[in-house]
Amino acid sequence: MKAIVFAAGIGSRLRPFTDEHPKALAPIAGRPALGLVIDKLVAAGADTVIVNVHHFAQQVIDFVRTQNYPVRIGFSDETDLLLDTGGGIVKIWRESGLDSILSDDEPLVVHNADILTDFPVDDIVGASCGSDAALLVDKDRHSSRKFLFDDNNRLHGWINKSTGAVRPDGINPAGLTEAAFGGVHVLYRHILDDISTYCGDFHPFSITDYYIDRCSEMSIRGYTPARTYKWFDIGTPERLEAAQSFMS
Repeated sequence: MKAIVFAAGIGSRLRPFTDEHPKALAPIAGRPALGLVIDKLVAAGADTVIVNVHHFAQQVIDFVRTQNYPVRIGFSDETDLLLDTGGGIVKIWRESGLDSILSDDEPLVVHNADILTDFPVDDIVGASCGSDAALLVDKDRHSSRKFLFDDNNRLHGWINKSTGAVRPDGINPAGLTEAAFGGVHVLYRHILDDISTYCGDFHPFSITDYYIDRCSEMSIRGYTPARTYKWFDIGTPERLEAAQSFMS
């Protein structure tokens, strides 16, 4: 198993901490959030982890290099241009050497550094078998933007609950289940090649756009853990405090 951790975000909602630090290094029970995410991925069997960096990039690099992880840790530098989730994946796929070591049937787990969960990574990897991609989702979590799935958990589109906008254009949400994306997904080599083709020349774009535009052609499925699990987005001081309370 290989892994990507998104640690490039500016984290403007987490000020004042992010005025001097990257969001990925926000402390949780005495350990940076990024450390907890990498620990979890390594424990799940990841033998290679690529971390993208932008905001206070050197702080992220310095932290990771002090940890002496027993696996390969690489970095994708977005200092000059923040590429968003889709562009970030493409840069890593094209430039990190990942394409030369990821086998056809080997999973690549993509995990946001500002998302903390306690569900087993192995579970979503297992659920991804037979599909092109698997996305951690939760139908009960509040979000203004949600994916739309059929009864077989296959992705069909997206809806903005605040505006009523839907994608693809003309899709009828009736009969489809709404679920919020949880910032963890599993991809395979063939879909990574297609994401790169979709991107073309380097530019910032959201992986959500790719999933929506390709969902009619590919088996992109939602995954929700069967057992109750904790999920924290540490993007604001209040959410960070809730995660700290849980982890302490």
